[in-house]
Amino acid sequence: MNSVLKQLSQWRFREQALSFAWGVARWFAIFAVVLALACATDWIVDRYSGSASWRKALRSTRILAPSDPLAVGHTPFGLRLMMTAGQITLTGLLVYYFIVRPLRRTPAVDELAGRAEKAYKEFDHRLVTAIQLNRPNADTRGMSQTLIANVTREATDIAAKHNFLSLINYSRLKWAGIVILPMLLAWGIFAAINPPLAFVLVKRQALLPVSIPREIKLENDTKEVWPTGAEVPIRFKVSGSYSPAAIGTLVVVPYKILEEKHEDGTPKREYQPPEYYDLTNEKNADGSPTDIFSVKLPPASVDFHFQARLEEGRTDERSYVRFEAPPQLAREDPNNPPLTAEQELPDFLGKRPNGDRYIRKNEGWTRGEVIDALPGSTIIVYAQFNKPVEVAQLIRIERDGILDRDLPPLPASQVLLAADKKSATFGFVATPRMIAYRIELKDSYGFSNPSPIRRTIRMWDDRPPSVEFKPESLRNPNPKAYDGRGNVKDYEFDMALSPDGVISVIYNAHSEVGLRAANIRYRVIPKGVQFDLYPEDYKAIQHPRDDPNLIVFDRLPLKKYVPGKKAGDPGAFVADLGLFTNAFTRTVEILGFEFLVDTVLPMNWNKVNLEFYPIPSRDPDEEPGELDAGGRMNFEVSGLEKKLPEVLPDGKTILKRAKLEIGDTVEVYVEVFDKLPGADGKPDLKRPAGYTKEAKRKIVVTELETALALRARDEARTKLRDKVDQLAKDQFDVFKPKPKP
Repeated sequence: MNSVLKQLSQWRFREQALSFAWGVARWFAIFAVVLALACATDWIVDRYSGSASWRKALRSTRILAPSDPLAVGHTPFGLRLMMTAGQITLTGLLVYYFIVRPLRRTPAVDELAGRAEKAYKEFDHRLVTAIQLNRPNADTRGMSQTLIANVTREATDIAAKHNFLSLINYSRLKWAGIVILPMLLAWGIFAAINPPLAFVLVKRQALLPVSIPREIKLENDTKEVWPTGAEVPIRFKVSGSYSPAAIGTLVVVPYKILEEKHEDGTPKREYQPPEYYDLTNEKNADGSPTDIFSVKLPPASVDFHFQARLEEGRTDERSYVRFEAPPQLAREDPNNPPLTAEQELPDFLGKRPNGDRYIRKNEGWTRGEVIDALPGSTIIVYAQFNKPVEVAQLIRIERDGILDRDLPPLPASQVLLAADKKSATFGFVATPRMIAYRIELKDSYGFSNPSPIRRTIRMWDDRPPSVEFKPESLRNPNPKAYDGRGNVKDYEFDMALSPDGVISVIYNAHSEVGLRAANIRYRVIPKGVQFDLYPEDYKAIQHPRDDPNLIVFDRLPLKKYVPGKKAGDPGAFVADLGLFTNAFTRTVEILGFEFLVDTVLPMNWNKVNLEFYPIPSRDPDEEPGELDAGGRMNFEVSGLEKKLPEVLPDGKTILKRAKLEIGDTVEVYVEVFDKLPGADGKPDLKRPAGYTKEAKRKIVVTELETALALRARDEARTKLRDKVDQLAKDQFDVFKPKPKP
């Protein structure tokens, strides 16, 4: 009986194998078709998607909408997930229906024995009966064991005559081959033709992070960092088989970096809607195509990342553009100007007590402008920047005819860049033709300042010192004196000039380059002499500036005041009077009380002179002295001579001198020279002088007329004294306590 059961077991095993092969063949055929469709869908979507209509259609669905706006033609991950999930589900169903369930329905041994009895009639039910009765758990009660043994022997004998395996139907194996071979052939051909694509498509169905290989490759050729507000040309270098006339697609997504951060510490970003641009081929100068496709984006200041596609080629990774503020002056701050310019004055104007040069800050210095820059002075420019810079250059600009000319940038020895590179100090010497300067900056990215940093330098207009006459006055320079109080206009008095009198010359002068010397230039205009009788060279001179050889105007040098070692304080200088406050009086302390003592009697006031007094600096630590000067000179006319024309027998006209007479006019100018040195550094004696705008003219009158004028002056002085005394009395009465009734 064992041989019979062995044949039946082999038969049953082969039935299972045939069922499994047939099920696997049907499963593989269907799965291969579905896999091919999924791979084709993935490739088609990846290849042809990315158009505006395609993106719009995908965005209309929630599942297929691309999660990444920069998926330029890539198959949406949602679609890939759906296809993979569908294939997994289909595989499970097919395995169950084509493999598991048929295996579970494989005929049992009894059923196979029945098939054998039908095939071989001689068994006559003996085979199934023998199998069932010989089972260990068979219920053989009441049955004859001899009969069972005979049936078993007969069934065994009959089975020995036949091969049950010949009853197996192998047609399913043929159909399995018919079903599976086309799929294997198709996939084999595909794998042989394009192995990388076949393997990548299968891997992508397993959701592996691989990209579909393409013949066209795009390589980003765009700088990552750009200056804020710049136009950004996005460029891609393209290789492979492409058409130069093709138009690619660029997808740009601007974003802002937020202060919030992710759990890993990276900052969060706020994305804006994507923007789409066309990529076109760049042409050479002759119109021939290049391997570069590009598009110029409009000026922007928001960072963005981007991807691109061209036909079947596209970028797989994002590329970034980040905007960086270009170097420029720091933000305006009234308390800390970003650009200042100071003028370090030349040595001929003196130095501070500590030995340093004086610094002059003109109007506009907080804007970096320089006004009235003196020749030989050093301009110190201090600039603060909005970011660290690598290069800070200052270019001086000079006037060259009607054009501007740039001088070479300052050498490194004249530029001091701060340690943090956010500020710099420049120093250069002013030249006569200098009109401006320009600062050029470059940062670590090579960005330059977009707007020019140019400031004006206005050189000092080389002009003579300004000089003006002050009115003659009878006022005492000491404001504490009785005749030094009140309205200054009340003391002004135009004195008459006698042949032995004086002309009170009171003047003030000013020059930005200091004052060196002063003179009185004078001439006598004779009464009743026709001007046409004078020689031509005499008639041609109408002003002292035109008379360097003293043909018409004589010169009286004014002595420079030098503080002496005598005891006593001269007091403050009174510019309107050209004298010190203690010129006529001095304060004396007696028994704790102060008294004014006349050191010069009023009749001798005309003998007190302060010819040329360069005024010292009011603040020696901040500004130079001797920029202003003043003085008073009682110019005596008793020794003056006039020049009269005399015609010689040969017709030549000469000048002869004669004494001053009544009716003659004395004309006086004040001449002042500045300190500006020459090329050798010494005082330039050829410098033009400054003169009073108008001359002081006085006609010589008789002694009687002079006496009357002096009397009028004394009466005016008396009236002033009475007026001051009455004013003092009125003030005393105001504060005097009233008597009780």
